[in-house]
Amino acid sequence: MRYLLFSILVILAIGFFAVPDAFAMTYPAHIEILPSASASHVSVTVQNAAGSSTPRCEKTNECFIPSMVTIDVGGTVTWENVDNAAHTVTSGTAFDADSVGKVWDSGIMLIGGAPFSYTFDAVGTYPYFCMIHPWMQGTVMVQATLAEMEKEMAEEEMMESERETMVSEMQQQAKGGGCLIATATFGSELAPQVQFLRELRDNTVLQTESGTSFMAGFNQFYYSFSPTVADYERENPAFKEAVKITLTPLLTSLTLLQYADIDSESEMLGYGIGIILLNIGMYFVAPAVLIMTVRKRI
Repeated sequence: MRYLLFSILVILAIGFFAVPDAFAMTYPAHIEILPSASASHVSVTVQNAAGSSTPRCEKTNECFIPSMVTIDVGGTVTWENVDNAAHTVTSGTAFDADSVGKVWDSGIMLIGGAPFSYTFDAVGTYPYFCMIHPWMQGTVMVQATLAEMEKEMAEEEMMESERETMVSEMQQQAKGGGCLIATATFGSELAPQVQFLRELRDNTVLQTESGTSFMAGFNQFYYSFSPTVADYERENPAFKEAVKITLTPLLTSLTLLQYADIDSESEMLGYGIGIILLNIGMYFVAPAVLIMTVRKRI
């Protein structure tokens, strides 16, 4: 038994030193690691899968390897034909004739021929396929770079900050000048009519960009004459009563906005134009019709 074990050990030693690879693990002669979909956002290489000229690769979505890649704007995708058949790389889908080749078309890529590259300069999703073997399909997803996304966020924040500043300045300006004519007409800034106008301005009109823009123009016009009118009201009680009667239809029409649910710019524009047209009808159209009717009867 002892001689048998010794003989086995001798044989193993001879085999190990004489044939070093006798006990080594075997691997395929060539392993090629292809870039994954997120390996690089600057440049990516895609290959036509070996045997993709024959249907079946579409079942596992491996006609192009990788079948989906993601790159940043300005990135480049390069396609290589390592198959034993000619192929094309054409943007669009085989089911939409209008989309075929609208962005790029490699033309015929021969076996072992030159690769085809395309640089993407716009964010979006770009499907593509092989015109010779239409079951071969892939997708390129182009995203904004981190710097561009940060720039867009900064611009949005700046616009929002400017809008808030504008609203604040408008409110301060309005608070500084006050509703001069209404205050003089109704005797106090605490009058219900004056408070109603301020709440409508601050809580409804100034909450939208269109309303803010309207108030900016309106204030320039309003404060150009309102101090003179307010002073004249205080000096002339009869004129004050006339202004009070004149403001009543306006205040009545504005109360309609209390019952309106304004959540968007379009709603603000719609209700605002409606109120303006209503007041034009009350202050100009109705008196004009009345005057014309009286003149016809005289």
